[in-house]
Amino acid sequence: MTNMMTMTKTKMRPVRLLLLAVLLTVGLHAQADVDNQLIFRPITASGGIADNSAQTIECTFTGRIVITTIGTINFFDGANFSTINPDNEVKFKLDDYKGHYHLYFDNNHHLWLKSSHAVSCVNLTTETYIQNIDSIFALYGSSGHVKDMFVDRNGDLWLCENGSLFSKKYGYKIALKKDLNLQDVEVIDNQILILFYENGQLMCHDVKSGRLLYENQAYTDNDAQIYNRSGVMLIYGKGFYMIRNGEKGAILLRYDTEDRQWKEVMRSEYHLNNMVLHDGKLYISSEWGYFTYSLLTGEIVHHKKLALRSGEPLETDINTIEFDRQGGMWIGTEQRGVLYARPQNAPFEVYKWSAPEYMQYFNMLEGLEGITEFKGKKANVMIEDSRHWTWVGTPNGLFLYRSPQANPEVYSRKNGLLNSVIHSIVEDDYGNMWVSTSYGIACLSIIDGEVKQIYSFNDDDNIPNETFINGRAIKRKDGLIVMQSLDHVVVFQPRDFLRQLNQPATEMSLKLTQMLVNGINVKAGDKVNGKVVLDKAITRTKEINLNYDQNTVSLTFSALNFARPLQTFYRVRIVEINKEWTEYSFFSGGGLVDRRGLLHLPLIGLKPGTYHIEVMASTVPGTFVGNPYEWILNVNQPWWRTTGIMLIFALLVLAVAIANFVVYNHNMRLKMRRNSEEGDVIRRIRAFVDRCDQYGSEQLAPTQEEIFGTEKETSKDLNKDFVELIQKLLPYVHERRGRLLTMHMLSQVAEMDVLGLYELIVGNIHKSPRPLVLSMRIDQVAKLLRTTDKSLEEIADECHFVSPNYMISQFFHKYRMTPAAYRETVE
Repeated sequence: MTNMMTMTKTKMRPVRLLLLAVLLTVGLHAQADVDNQLIFRPITASGGIADNSAQTIECTFTGRIVITTIGTINFFDGANFSTINPDNEVKFKLDDYKGHYHLYFDNNHHLWLKSSHAVSCVNLTTETYIQNIDSIFALYGSSGHVKDMFVDRNGDLWLCENGSLFSKKYGYKIALKKDLNLQDVEVIDNQILILFYENGQLMCHDVKSGRLLYENQAYTDNDAQIYNRSGVMLIYGKGFYMIRNGEKGAILLRYDTEDRQWKEVMRSEYHLNNMVLHDGKLYISSEWGYFTYSLLTGEIVHHKKLALRSGEPLETDINTIEFDRQGGMWIGTEQRGVLYARPQNAPFEVYKWSAPEYMQYFNMLEGLEGITEFKGKKANVMIEDSRHWTWVGTPNGLFLYRSPQANPEVYSRKNGLLNSVIHSIVEDDYGNMWVSTSYGIACLSIIDGEVKQIYSFNDDDNIPNETFINGRAIKRKDGLIVMQSLDHVVVFQPRDFLRQLNQPATEMSLKLTQMLVNGINVKAGDKVNGKVVLDKAITRTKEINLNYDQNTVSLTFSALNFARPLQTFYRVRIVEINKEWTEYSFFSGGGLVDRRGLLHLPLIGLKPGTYHIEVMASTVPGTFVGNPYEWILNVNQPWWRTTGIMLIFALLVLAVAIANFVVYNHNMRLKMRRNSEEGDVIRRIRAFVDRCDQYGSEQLAPTQEEIFGTEKETSKDLNKDFVELIQKLLPYVHERRGRLLTMHMLSQVAEMDVLGLYELIVGNIHKSPRPLVLSMRIDQVAKLLRTTDKSLEEIADECHFVSPNYMISQFFHKYRMTPAAYRETVE
């Protein structure tokens, strides 16, 4: 962070270049001696892990750490452990598996954990154990009892059953060696299928066809007898590394698939449990510490003792080693839990009072004292910096007076400090201020006369978890700063922090790790107000659906920043609320980021709707790399405001409106009837009958609408009751032609009341009589079919149809059968 230096522009560039050279030298030295400098922090059952016996550790693709302990699977999100405990026995017996814990991830979101003669399976979508593993094996092609299983590096499952090895993906079976235990299966370059047996025999097959390419022997028959207990394979380049364990010792081998040669890397008096590749070295866990093997030089180093943060050395057995995406080292032990070392140690050197260096630094601090008050208020320490600013440390925060008359600027826990009780203050060579508190040390980065950032360091950074002493801080001529705490002195070089704090930003993974709904911690399958909120594990959830009364939500995000959780910076945008990004960190942001680096995002009183929550994370403030992670939150409308209910309500309103219109229209028609002359209706009836007579003497031919298939259905033109009515009235109207005709007379003929007759006639009298005539002629056709033997041509001519085909089509339209079929039914 070279821009932290308070220098003139003319002097800044050469100093920066010199500082860069110094930092590069420091960095190279640290890299060359990194294994000896690692400081480990124990993580035990008191810290949330289920058990102190860590069998396997894996860093997932998204960056989460998975730790298996005895009987439990633990997920670590950077701050908290979540565990998967089986409710009952969910293991599947594997008769042929004799090894210890082995963890696999397949490409169907399953986690497989093999232990001696058994396997269990976890559905990673819900993070629950699968109760019936038989059903999963059946999906992969099993039809009998599986005796062993493997997952290759591509995530494909291989099953041993009935003396054969097979994978559903490839569709062939390979006969297994009789009386030999198959211990490893792997695929190299998607070309070679490797089978390794307990006696050191290697079988190489074409992965696509299953054809045997060649076989090989790893070692002599004598070694085969010694190292036959268990093995671990690690694919690397055009080949693999293989650990073989015997009853006591172990051997590490390298096999090259191109020259088909084995190379012995090392032998050990202790069991070698696992291995991982990191930065050009193999890290090999053993019964006593771990080994490193340089792929470049072939150098092998045995690390028997581990340096703990407490300063004490630790000698222990190691089951497994893993590296996270930041380069942090994770060690699983048999009884001492998990040990974690950051990729870079914090540049704090801590010496107990019993250490020889302690007295050397103590003597430098001797005579430095604090104060008791400042301007009539209780205070612990006061200094004037190179800018002639006055800094005062009090039990209530750090006060900055830019001039004697100015009002102070106050820095406390509210804006970045871990603790508000300030005990000592010192300025470094770059104008930044360092303060010690009752918990931790803080650096105030000052750029262009402003406090731009506060970096706080705690016990995670190797600082003793105890109070510091008032006024006991000094900067030496070489820039080294010394601070005294109750039982220690802390020594550090500020320029070393520039290298760590000014690391370039890298893309960080993000996980949603917890959700509170109306104050209730919700997990997969949990109900809130009678509704299941999550059907997947929270870490697998990308879209959340809530009811309108579940609109107070708190979401917890982790950037999986294991190395320096305090230096985790987030930016958040909820598009529907504010399109601008807002940044949050532990040092600023209203306390939404805790000291473990978790972001707690409260969403209170959300209105119904859809919200797109975008989040990014970084270790560098103001600089974010990659695309934002997005979660969708749906708050549903109350049932009475849903689209369906609103539609029903609208239909009800429409129905009422229609009903009112119908009643109104009915009343209007009644009124019109009362006001209309009966003679007008009679004239319309006579005119309709005349039009029927005109159609009766004409040939019926298809209309254009019928020809082109656009005619309306007859039922929509003339009411069926009206057709029957007119058929009754036609003879009577003909009989009364030229004589008196009334509605009362017609109602008697129709056997209807006058009002019903009137409504039926008025509703249809204005329409074309053609459908009526057509219906009557079809009835006449039906009568002739029943009573005569006339041909269809004769009947069509007699009934005035333009053609027999048109008659047949209209007959079928009415009777749903052809005339010929109709005549057969009546015979």
